[in-house]
Amino acid sequence: MLNAQFVNTWVLLRELPELINGAKGEGAGRVAEKLQAHYTDSVDILALTPEAEVLMHQPEMALIGRNKAPAYLTLLRRSVEAFGGEPLQRPISLGKKLEVSGTFRSPGSGYQDYTAVEIDATPFENGGLLHVAVQVGDGEAEGTCALFDADTELPTKGTPDSALDSCWAMPPGEKGHIFHRFRQGQCFQLGVTGSWKNEKGSTNTFRARVSIVPNPVD
Repeated sequence: MLNAQFVNTWVLLRELPELINGAKGEGAGRVAEKLQAHYTDSVDILALTPEAEVLMHQPEMALIGRNKAPAYLTLLRRSVEAFGGEPLQRPISLGKKLEVSGTFRSPGSGYQDYTAVEIDATPFENGGLLHVAVQVGDGEAEGTCALFDADTELPTKGTPDSALDSCWAMPPGEKGHIFHRFRQGQCFQLGVTGSWKNEKGSTNTFRARVSIVPNPVD
């Protein structure tokens, strides 16, 4: 899937400044800038659109489970579902839940302090592809967001193993994306918190925009 659906490449962090300054063509320099801006771990996985918008950013150390291959494959499939294969239908917004603003706080390394946003997708009885675009404000803190089932108790420490999907380490001013396919109408909750590398107590704002591409009716 990686070789068939993506332009697969890798680069060392120390090479990014040279690529940014000496890249041939605007596109290559913009990609290198995005990679540098989102760096958080020794091995970072990013998927970008052809316009160099970061679609998915996942530090390797934060992949769920001991066997990383299934989690990595899920990330690739989610990107393909959203931007590859057959053209998507026009997304349908969730009414008043189309766009939500809030503030998040950084609880310190190893802890979670989620600002919760309810997402009601019950009108989509046949399920669909849920897309949450989270824009982080210009404050000091990086943001992290995760999608949970509505009845899940949001964790207060450790890695959120109960999350359905997540987006890690969104720098101030940047946008992150969560894509989740569901098979029947249901409710979710989005949790937004500060990244572990932030200074404890630092805050920022966020704006979450939610839409759904419904599954076709049989």
